[in-house]
Amino acid sequence: MIVLANEEFAMGLRLAGVKDSYSITSAEQVKEIIKEISKQEFIIATQMVIDMVPELEEEYQNVVVFPDTLEDFSKIDDLKNITKIAIGTEVDI
Repeated sequence: MIVLANEEFAMGLRLAGVKDSYSITSAEQVKEIIKEISKQEFIIATQMVIDMVPELEEEYQNVVVFPDTLEDFSKIDDLKNITKIAIGTEVDI
C-alpha cells in the first residue's frame, strides 16, 4: 500500500503503520513515485493528488481517494469507515 497525500494525512498514516506514505507537493513527485510501482499496487490518494495527476485513477486499478481535510468529510464516521477499509484496522479518531 502506498499513500500519496498532503503532509498531515501522510504523517497520520505513517503513524498508523503505513511506511510507504508520501507527503506530496508536486505532480512531478507523484509521477516519480508511481513509475516505480506496480499497476496493481493499492494506492490511497487525497483529492489534491488526483487533481494534480488525474491519470492516476485511470492507470492504476486500486486507487482510493480521500478528501484533503477532515472538514471535507460529511461526518467523522465516514473517515473511520474509509480508513478501516483502506488499512484494515479501525483507527480511533
